[in-house]
Amino acid sequence: MFRGLLAALFCLTAVQLTQAQLKLNVEASVSNLFRYGNGYEYFGSNRATKEYFEDLAEARLNVNGVTFGLRYDISDPREYGRDTIGIDKRYIEYKHDIGITLRAGDYYEIIGRGLSLNTFEDRQLAFDTGIDGARVIYQKSFGKKNPVKMKAQVLAGDISYVDYLDLDREEKYKIRNVYGEFSPYKFLTLGASYLYSVAELPEQGENTIVKTDLPEFGLLLNTSDVQWYISYVHKSARVSPNSVYPEAFTGFGDGVYSSLSYSAGDVGITLDYKNYRFDITLPDNRSPIRPTRALPYQNPPTAQREHTSTLVSRYPHVVDFNDEVGGQVDIIYAATPDLTFFLNGAIASRHYEYTDIDTGSSLVYQRVDRGSSFLPDLNDPFSPFWEIYAEGEYYITPEIYARIAFDRQSNTLYNQQNPLNSEKTMTSTIPLEFKYTFKQLNTLKLIFETQWVNNSIRTGNKTFTNQLVSLSYSRSPYLSATVGFEFTDDEEEPTGKDSWYIGEVTYRINESNTVTVSYGSERGGLRCTNGICRFVQPFQGFRLGVATQF
Repeated sequence: MFRGLLAALFCLTAVQLTQAQLKLNVEASVSNLFRYGNGYEYFGSNRATKEYFEDLAEARLNVNGVTFGLRYDISDPREYGRDTIGIDKRYIEYKHDIGITLRAGDYYEIIGRGLSLNTFEDRQLAFDTGIDGARVIYQKSFGKKNPVKMKAQVLAGDISYVDYLDLDREEKYKIRNVYGEFSPYKFLTLGASYLYSVAELPEQGENTIVKTDLPEFGLLLNTSDVQWYISYVHKSARVSPNSVYPEAFTGFGDGVYSSLSYSAGDVGITLDYKNYRFDITLPDNRSPIRPTRALPYQNPPTAQREHTSTLVSRYPHVVDFNDEVGGQVDIIYAATPDLTFFLNGAIASRHYEYTDIDTGSSLVYQRVDRGSSFLPDLNDPFSPFWEIYAEGEYYITPEIYARIAFDRQSNTLYNQQNPLNSEKTMTSTIPLEFKYTFKQLNTLKLIFETQWVNNSIRTGNKTFTNQLVSLSYSRSPYLSATVGFEFTDDEEEPTGKDSWYIGEVTYRINESNTVTVSYGSERGGLRCTNGICRFVQPFQGFRLGVATQF
């Protein structure tokens, strides 16, 4: 099917060129990103040599409305993920004035807010759920005074997902999706989607076949002051029998996401709500490779703040898309044109607690149902998370800028077998930032962050302090230089170190070429994007990056 559509697009291109004869409208662009690193990666107190060499070259050619694109990847060795040499992305796309877009090859797609489908790539996490297939979109507006808008989309393709936590594990998916969007009025948009996938999941030396249905419905109300969005998806996963699962079974789940925003004058308020129940199961049955879990191409909103502060981001809450309920409130208030305040509060937990009903030595868990499971619970058995964040930024003068923030969060990982060993982490962080611009093109920026951490399962001192200092100088648009230092008095720091330092210089040679060089030590830790998190090992050494675009 995909080769047929690709051939059809090439034929269509040939016809267009024949008709146009010498009237060609040609646009081309090429970009290249080179990355090299050499040093040591730390695993606790042990270190191992770490070297990576990556070069990504991307080219796009547009001829009379037909776009050809490809990416050539030389990653040998790659910093994170599997080594690759060769063309790893390629596509052809055609757009017509009547509202039709055809694409064959590699692409990424999001439906609604991502409850049923949200594919993306993050090379720093070695995460990639790109689709290799075909997509057809028809988008049109009817009428002029009160236009009626519609969008219809059909896509099909294959996903080869390499587990970013276990590079030897590769899951394969064949997906089919039909999506429609209809806006009969300017303030109202209705959407519906149906996604079907067939998965091959490796487990214990055998592939498990899982067929999944994901119907989704969404609604958007949009006025001058208020915007409300809500989406619901139902999930059914049918697992075929094999030696691992002798009997066929079906797992059911669903998810709801809603966002309500209000803005008027100097105030903006957003309320987010999530209720993800894609695979609620007993505590001893949870597994990151469970065949009925939320699938890697499902990435709903996290409904929590994404921080730019280094130390606040050091202890992120990892969202459990299989079993989590909660939300956040985000408030922005512009007191004056120069003074703005931000306030955010977030809360989340599992839906249920569980009890052991076996009177012997075995563990037999039973769920304790509660009527308010659509709301989060802050009791320890629900592994609760909460956060309060406040920030103010002030342009004291056009040349002087200051920002101060305070973040406090609590995250509990409940230990069902031994509740006394449950891990509760409490952090309080104060980030400060100052910027001074002089002679228009020159800027000095100072960042100072202090953090107090209390971890309940530490064997010694349960409270420790982290500090970060960063000083940057930039001369727009050519040069920026940064030196950063991080300190801790954590006696149980895995690497045994109490300080880290790094220096980085970025120089823009011209409009097309930029070089970045850094040397020093990085503490490592959890790194998250769109709710996908992985632990990055501490690194010490040299890094070089060269970005070219023309």
